[in-house]
Amino acid sequence: MSTVKTIYLASAMIIDIHGALLTVRKKGSRYYMMAGGKIEPGEEPIEALLRELQEELNLIVDPSEIHYLGTHQTQAVNEANTLVHATIFQLTLTPTYFIPHAELEEIKWLTYENYQQVPLAHLLEEFSIPLWLKNKKSQ
Repeated sequence: MSTVKTIYLASAMIIDIHGALLTVRKKGSRYYMMAGGKIEPGEEPIEALLRELQEELNLIVDPSEIHYLGTHQTQAVNEANTLVHATIFQLTLTPTYFIPHAELEEIKWLTYENYQQVPLAHLLEEFSIPLWLKNKKSQ
């Protein structure tokens, strides 16, 4: 019997002022996910998120612009027998072009028209997409 491990993440649901949702794809993966990454020992989730946004997107954010959304746990898409437990935040930006850094291969802004054609990580699909769609309905 194999042991299930848990990875603790800090992730950001980044939305531009027009409602598009930023997703990233790591090298070697087909799945798009939220920006963010693993929380290092001794790090608070917000600290991990700020570090990861700078490493992956070269994005420096004022912590006061980031809002806590909640936590969610689900199956990891890129690692067998692994759960991801994420602390998820929201950030709204003006539309920006990002160049992928670190382990990222691609950055894609999802729209309400194209998101169903994109392979999504479970965390994004289960937690963020429903919130994002709810936000659209309330606009």
